[in-house]
Amino acid sequence: MRKFLLYLLGLIVLCCVGLLLFTVPARWQIQHITPELPGLDALEAALDVPGGPIGLAYINTASQQTFIGELGHPGILIDWPGGRRFLIDTGMPPANAVAFGKPMELLGAAPTETFGSLAAQLGPAVQSVTGIAFTHLHNDHTEGLPEICAAQNSPATVYQTPLQTQELNYTTEIGMVALDAASCSRDMLSAAVIKEVPGFPGLLAVSLGGHTPGSTMYIVRVEGRIWVFSGDITNDRGSLVNNLPKPWWYSALIVPEDTDRTAQLRTWLALLDQLPDVTVLPAHDVVAMAAAGLPRWNSD
Repeated sequence: MRKFLLYLLGLIVLCCVGLLLFTVPARWQIQHITPELPGLDALEAALDVPGGPIGLAYINTASQQTFIGELGHPGILIDWPGGRRFLIDTGMPPANAVAFGKPMELLGAAPTETFGSLAAQLGPAVQSVTGIAFTHLHNDHTEGLPEICAAQNSPATVYQTPLQTQELNYTTEIGMVALDAASCSRDMLSAAVIKEVPGFPGLLAVSLGGHTPGSTMYIVRVEGRIWVFSGDITNDRGSLVNNLPKPWWYSALIVPEDTDRTAQLRTWLALLDQLPDVTVLPAHDVVAMAAAGLPRWNSD
C-alpha cells in the first residue's frame, strides 16, 4: 500500500511538472501583456456622448453550483434608441455547457443546470442584435456565437481588440473556433487605451490582460449608472471587492495567468467599484448581477 501511495504521489508530481512545462510559452506571453489602464475621469469623458444606451439585461445560458458559489454563463444585452442591441459574451448551448461543467463535478460541483442557448432565449429579438464582443476568447464565452449568427437575417458584426486577434494562446485558440465557424463579420477596434465601439455610442472597451492576452472589459452608462463588465479577472464579485486571488493551481495549471497583473487589476477594479454610481460585475457572477439590480432578460 505504501509503495502504491508513493507511486501515485510521484505520478501526480510528474503530471504537475509536465503541465507547468506545457504552460511556459503561454505564461511568458501573458506576463508581457500589460496594457495601460485609464483613469475614471477619462472614462467618464468618453461616456459623455449623445445617443448612448438606454437599457441592459443579462441572459444566463447555464449555471453550476461550485465551491465558490453559483457560476453562470451569461451574455450581457445592451439596448440603444431605435431598437438596436449589442451583446457582450454569448454563453454556451446546453450540451456544451453540460460538457464544460463535467470536470468541475470531479471537484465536488453540482451538475450544470441549463436554460437554453442565448439564440433560443432571444427568439425573434435575435434580429435586433447588430454588434457582439467578448470579454475574452475562452469557449464558455464564445460557443453561443454560431447559432446567433445563423439565426439572423443580417448577421451581426463581431468586434475585437487588436490583442484578441493578434495574441492567442492554447486556451483562447479553442474559443476562436466558434468565431471562425460563425457567419458574422468581424471588425477591429482601435489600439487606443479607451476604445469606442463604432456605431454604439457610449460603449467603451479597455484591454486588461492578466487572465488571457485578449481579456477586455466593457463599460456603459445607463440612466446615470456606470456598469463595468470585467470578464474573468475574478470569477466572482466577492473575490474582486475583497482582493482574493484564484486558487494557485488554477492560475498555474489550468489557465496560465499573470497573477501580478490580476492582483493589480483587482485593486484597480475595486477602486472603480467604490466610486458612486459605478458597479463592477465579473462575467460569471449572475448572483451579483441580480443583487446589483441588473435585470434578467425577459422576452415578454
